[in-house]
Amino acid sequence: MGKRDAALDWGVPVGTPAHEATSLCLTAASALVDVAQTLLRQPSETSLEVLSAEWQAVIAHTKNAGRTAHKAVLLLSTQQNLVAAQAGVIVSGSGGH
Repeated sequence: MGKRDAALDWGVPVGTPAHEATSLCLTAASALVDVAQTLLRQPSETSLEVLSAEWQAVIAHTKNAGRTAHKAVLLLSTQQNLVAAQAGVIVSGSGGH
C-alpha cells in the first residue's frame, strides 16, 4: 500500500522529508494490518511446522514495521516543523522502502 501510494500526488513535493516519512508510515501501517489480519484469522493448518513458520513471519513483519516507522521518526526528527518537512531540504538516497 505505501509503495503503491508513493507514486500518487499528495500535494507535497516528492523527495521532501514529509513525502518520504509518509511513504514509510504507510508501508509500516500496511505491514501491521497484515499482521493483525493474520492474528485474527483462524489457522487453516494445524501442522506444528507450518504454525511455527507462520508465527515467525508475524514476528518478522512486526519487527520490520517497527523499524520502518522508526526510520520515519529519524527522518522527521531532523526537521524543525511541519512546514520545513513539507518544503524543506530534498532527501536523497533514502532507499530501502
